[in-house]
Parts: sequence; C-alpha cells; structure tokens
Amino acid sequence: MKDFSDFEAALSIKNLTFSYNTHATIENLSLDVEKGSFTTLLGPSGCGKTTLLRLISGFLQPDSGEIELFGINQKGIGPDKRKIGMVFQDYALFPHMTVRQNIHFGLKIKKDRDFKKKTSEIAATLDLTSLLDRYPNELSGGQQQRVALARAFVLNPQILLMDEPLSSLDAKLREKVREELRAIQRELKITTVYVTHDQEEALSLSDRIAVMNGGKILQYGVPRDLYFKPHDNFTADFAGRANFIELEGEPYIIRPEWFKLNKTTECGDVEGTVISASFLGDRTRFVIQTKSIKGKDVQTTITADLKTLDTNSLETGSPVSLNIYHKWYNN
Repeated sequence: MKDFSDFEAALSIKNLTFSYNTHATIENLSLDVEKGSFTTLLGPSGCGKTTLLRLISGFLQPDSGEIELFGINQKGIGPDKRKIGMVFQDYALFPHMTVRQNIHFGLKIKKDRDFKKKTSEIAATLDLTSLLDRYPNELSGGQQQRVALARAFVLNPQILLMDEPLSSLDAKLREKVREELRAIQRELKITTVYVTHDQEEALSLSDRIAVMNGGKILQYGVPRDLYFKPHDNFTADFAGRANFIELEGEPYIIRPEWFKLNKTTECGDVEGTVISASFLGDRTRFVIQTKSIKGKDVQTTITADLKTLDTNSLETGSPVSLNIYHKWYNN
C-alpha cells in the first residue's frame, strides 16, 4: 500500500473556510485527493459535504484557503472554466431531450465539432447505444444514472464530483448500480469525489474515505483503517456499528459482528441477558444487558450480531454468554 506522501494529488485543498451568515460550515479544512482515485466524503446531513463539493466546483467561493486542481489555484476561475464534471442526486437530466441530446448538450454549448463522435464513443463505453433515442422517463433509475455519468464524462473533466447520486434508488438497484459505477470509474481512471451518508456505500466504493462532521475532517484513510482503527467514537460509529465500553477506566470499541456465542461451560468474555432480538436473515441482532465483561462487573447495553443458525434457543430474557473473536481495541 502506498504511503500518502507518495501519491500525486489531483485535488489539493488547503486550510479552507466557508461561512453562511457568520456560521462556519467549513472550518480550516485540508484534503489531498490522489489522481485517479475514488474518494468519498462521508458524514451526516449538514456536516458540510455538499458545501465542500460546491466550493470545489466553483459555485461557492471560500472565505479563506486554497483549492488547487492539478497544481493550479482555482481562485477566480468560474464553474464553467473549471474542468470538473458534476453528477447530482436527481441526475438533473433534461426531460424533453433524448439520451443522445442530454449527453451532447454540453459539447454543443462548447461548439465542439466532434460532438456526434464523442457522444457515440461514451455511449458505447457506458452501454447506452441502444438507448440514445429514448427519453429519461423511459429509462430505469440505473440507466438514468449512466446517462448522467455519460453527460459528465463526455466533457473530459479532470475530476468528477458526485452528490449522493444513488440515494433515490431502491436497495437492490442501488447495490447493482454501485458495482457498475465503481467498474466504470476504474476503467476510465477519472479522479472522483463522492458524497454520501451511507456507510456501506462508502466502504464498498472508496479507495479513501474522509469522515466529516461539523465542517471538519475527523479522519481520512483507506476503508479498512477507518473500520478497524478509528481515531474517535464518531468515526467508529459512522464507519460501521460500534459498541463503546469502558473497562477499568479505558475506553474500548467492539463491532457487533465481532461476537460469537460461547458454547463452552466456562464463562465467556461477556455474560448477560437478551433484551431484544431482530432477525436479519443469516444474522440476528441482539441487544444484551451485560453483567460482566472479561470477568469484570460491567453493567451496560451492547449490540451483538450473531449467526442465526447458532441462536435458535435465544429469546428475550434468555441468559447469554459471548466470546470476542476479533482483537478489540481502545481509542
């Protein structure tokens, strides 16, 4: 794995600050995005993710700080002059235009004489050739998303910004389109900055994730590091479910899936009582009131995701004994 100092930054943000009506939305934020990477801004609504995209694209101007695109400071450069592609939450397709017309709209505005050729090429790349004469209302959600991507890619942007583009899709389609999107991004090798509040989406799509809250980046790294080595409780809880436990004055984090049922006659790492159970298919999520953890008297509530086939005898009020099979850690 490459060290952060080794990569070439396509996008470099330095000490960026932006305020709405004297209220700081982005506060002294710095971020380097590697060329060709898929970087996700992950955080709750109102944390500044979309505002940061609008600053990068030039639709908003920062109070202070710098934004560089491939080493060029973007101060004073308008949105239409920045080589940036945008894909919005609702795709923003023109309903009265065909797929073909939607894709080459930007090229015609720029008076690009090769608009027909470029449209055909990107349509072939994104498997849209058979759909070119259809209108947006004749397309599925996944097809509309590919048209929005084609419209952005055809302008040959240096960087692609995506603002929660899958949020309107149902769960099954979202998973399918997510896989397609990642494959397309890898094939075209376009630097992508993606906004979402969906932790699964961020973990599955990203080369790197920046966890945001309150206009700041709390942690920036590869998905595995955020999941297994979060710097703080907020990151731990936003990059996957987490139990926060204090043992002998030390704080620890344990993921619900790191528990397994103790089937021995000896005491497990956790002893307690089932408060509730939620069937999730191959797993069942149990809320447990603990009596002891690692032999210490600890009374708290934890969540444990256990294999359903192992837990048929457990119900509300049942005593339960658990072991922790992954190394748990303090933060």
